[in-house]
Amino acid sequence: MKSNVMKKTLREQIAEILRKRILSGEIKPGERLIEAEISEEYQISRGPVREALRQMEEEGLLIYLPHKGCIVRELTYEDMQESYLIRSALEVLAVEIYNANLPGEYEEEMEDIILEMEKASVEKDIYRIISLDENFHCCVVEAAGCSKLFKMWKILEGDNAATYLTMSNEVLMPFASIARNHRWILEALQSHDVEETKKRIREHYMVVPQTLYEKMHKDD
Repeated sequence: MKSNVMKKTLREQIAEILRKRILSGEIKPGERLIEAEISEEYQISRGPVREALRQMEEEGLLIYLPHKGCIVRELTYEDMQESYLIRSALEVLAVEIYNANLPGEYEEEMEDIILEMEKASVEKDIYRIISLDENFHCCVVEAAGCSKLFKMWKILEGDNAATYLTMSNEVLMPFASIARNHRWILEALQSHDVEETKKRIREHYMVVPQTLYEKMHKDD
C-alpha cells in the first residue's frame, strides 16, 4: 500500500509510522526490520528508510546486531534498572531546581494527561499510554527551564518506550494503576513538598523494574 508521506519529511514520517507499529504491538520485540521490505511496502527509496532506522536506533527502540540487522529492542532487567535510575535522578534534579513550585500551565497539562491516561488504560492502548507517560514526565523536567538537563533526559525516551513494550503483556502491564501512580506524583508537586515529590518520583521508577524482576524470578 502506497504511503502518503511527504518527501520533505520522509525520514521523520517513516520513523513515526514504524514507531506506531512497534508500540501498538504489530511489530514485536525481537522482530527484524528489513530495509528493503519497508522500502517496497511504502514505495520509497531505501535511503530515507535507512535514515529512519538509524534514528530509531539512536532513540533506543531498535538495536543493530551483526548478521541480523535492526531488531526491535526488548530491555533486560539490568537495562531497565539503569535507565530508570538515571531518568529518575534527572527528574529529581529538575524538581530541586524549581523547588516543587510547578508553574500553573504545567499543572493543568498534567491534570489533562492523567484523565487521558485513565481512558487509555481502560482501552489498554499501549501507544497512547506511552505517549501520555512521556508527556507527563516531560512536564516535570521541562518546568525547570534547563535545556541541557532536558536534552539529557530526552535521550532516554526510547528506553522508556522499550520498557513499556517489555511490560506490555497482561500479566506485567499495570493498567489499573498507571493513572493513579502519576496522580501520586502530581499531588506531591501540588503540595510544594520537595522531599516528598523526590521520594515519589524515585519510587515510581522503581516499581516497573521490580515488577519485571519478580516475574523473572517467580519460579526460582
